Amino acid sequence: MTVTPPVSTPQSRRPRSAAWLLLLALLPLALAVWQYQRGQQRSAQLAAFERAANLPPRHLAEIARDAAPNGQRVWLTVRDSAPSLRLAGAVLNGRDGVREWQAVQLVDGSWVVVDRGWLPRPVGIMSLPLPTGRLSGRWVARPAPYLLSKARIGIEGEVDALDWPALAATLPGPLRTGLVVLEPTLRPYTTWPVQPGFDPQRHYAYALQWLLLAVGVVIGALVMIRRQHGVQHSGD
Repeated sequence: MTVTPPVSTPQSRRPRSAAWLLLLALLPLALAVWQYQRGQQRSAQLAAFERAANLPPRHLAEIARDAAPNGQRVWLTVRDSAPSLRLAGAVLNGRDGVREWQAVQLVDGSWVVVDRGWLPRPVGIMSLPLPTGRLSGRWVARPAPYLLSKARIGIEGEVDALDWPALAATLPGPLRTGLVVLEPTLRPYTTWPVQPGFDPQRHYAYALQWLLLAVGVVIGALVMIRRQHGVQHSGD
């Protein structure tokens, strides 16, 4: 006697498809939770950055050399300086320009790079001397450049990114991490706006998108299940 295996019909496959859809919804749901947590972390970092801006300025030479910059206000007295360089691709208020950076030596012998400000194009060849006396600014993390394959990386002239290891090797003292963005700066320079390179709202927006996708997948699975029950009841 030959036993005929049951034939799989589209109606019998729908419950399996719906179950797979429900499992598939876990992926965008997990991504939504992850992006929401990232948004909370970035919000906490942004709040700490803003709190640091309201603290009294500190003498940078009195801060530990291995300390990480946190956006706090600092002041410094220049003991010596290296030649300045200019970073291309600095767009401010829709205008193309450059940021002028210069390594300076503090009274404790350590060095730090200061952002003297932004200059619009066309930029002159000559660089103005550093202001004398006490300088003040925000001590921030080194910006992460977005570079193409033919980017100019160096320590002099006009470049697309500063070669931090090469600069540290040329200085007669330790180079501190981070960058001091001078506030205020002197004309013709414009102070480069100090802000973190992230936006917590972007993570929250991504979380909402993933959540909506997960909800859409769940709704699709429930519709398939409901239709299957409807087919079964009509067959009965």
